[in-house]
This record gives sequence, structure tokens and C-alpha cells, in this order.
Amino acid sequence: MMSRLKPLLLACFFATTAVFAGEGLEYMQNIINNFEKLRGELAEDFSAEKRKDVSGRARELALQILDIKEIGKLALGRQYGKLTPTQQEDFLGLFHELMANRVVEANIPSQKVITGKIPIEIISERAETDDVFEKEAIVVNTRVPHRKQSFKVEFYLYRSDAGLKLYDVHIDDASTLLDFRNQFSSIINKKGYKHLVKLLRERIQKINK
Repeated sequence: MMSRLKPLLLACFFATTAVFAGEGLEYMQNIINNFEKLRGELAEDFSAEKRKDVSGRARELALQILDIKEIGKLALGRQYGKLTPTQQEDFLGLFHELMANRVVEANIPSQKVITGKIPIEIISERAETDDVFEKEAIVVNTRVPHRKQSFKVEFYLYRSDAGLKLYDVHIDDASTLLDFRNQFSSIINKKGYKHLVKLLRERIQKINK
């Protein structure tokens, strides 16, 4: 499932689509528009200096969209409360770095190949009580074509003190945040929390290279 997420988010952030009235729909359209602007700049100038500049701004945009501290807590679940304050701070710092890098990796081309816009259909939004993560969610329902298939992709937003934030993405009804939680829990149960931290550091180093 996680292997699907990168190209699907790539498609979502690089698309322009018709939008219906609604708070969540407007929010998602703004995200799309902002990433489209960055992509347009790269289409005009793909120099190393420009890529560095655009990647930096894409990272800042990702951190505005995602409530990474909250997502990190939700991803760790009950395990988070078992950590010391120092461990919590360390974990959230690593998770912050991982998520920011993943969004940039997914949405900023690494080579000079700028394709046409991908037609993504934003269908509707609804209010929903997310019992798994205890959120009153605004869910934006979309359909995303990928190769010869079409996926139902739902973006889960919630109202934080800083406004709407994206905290989960469901791809064909499967929660990516729950997938994170299950993976983290499995690693901790089998090899301990320190091993999870080791894997996160290795993953960040690999992305940064």
C-alpha cells in the first residue's frame, strides 16, 4: 500500500480539477494550485539552484499542510505515552523529517521530465467521525487515475488550532496512517523502540542522499 502512495500523491498535487463549493474542497484545491506553481517554475528552469530553491519551498508547504506532530503521535498510538519526554521529542523530530522529505520526494521531479497535468476528479466532501483516531474529520473524496487503474483516494482533514490540517489519506479505503501505526507497532513488539528509531534514521539518510 505504501508503495502506491508516492505516485498517487504525486498525481494529486500535480493536478488541476474542477471543484465544488466546500471548505475541504477549497483547501485541497489550494494545495494542488500551490504545488502546480512550483512545478511550473521547474518547467521553466531546471537548474540545480532552482531545484534546491523549489524543494525548500515545497518542504515548507508540506509542513503547512500536515500536522506532523499530531500525525506522529497518532502513528505511534499507545506506544507514544510509554516514551520519556526526551524520547517523544526525538521521535517527533525524526517523523517530522521523514514526512517532509517524503512529500518533497513525491512532488518535485528528480529529473527533467515535466509531464502534462494529470486529470484528477475531486468528487465531494463529507463530515465523518473517525473513531480510529478520534477525530471529527472533513473527508475529501477524489478519484485518481494511475497507469491503467483508477483509485479512490480520500483525504482526511481536521480542524486544528492553526486551521485545517491533513492527517490521513485513504487509498481504496485503506488508511495510510493506520498502516504506519501497524508497521511501527509490529517493529516495536518484535525488536523494540530503539530498533524503530534506527530504521527511521536510516530511511532519512537514504532519502537525503
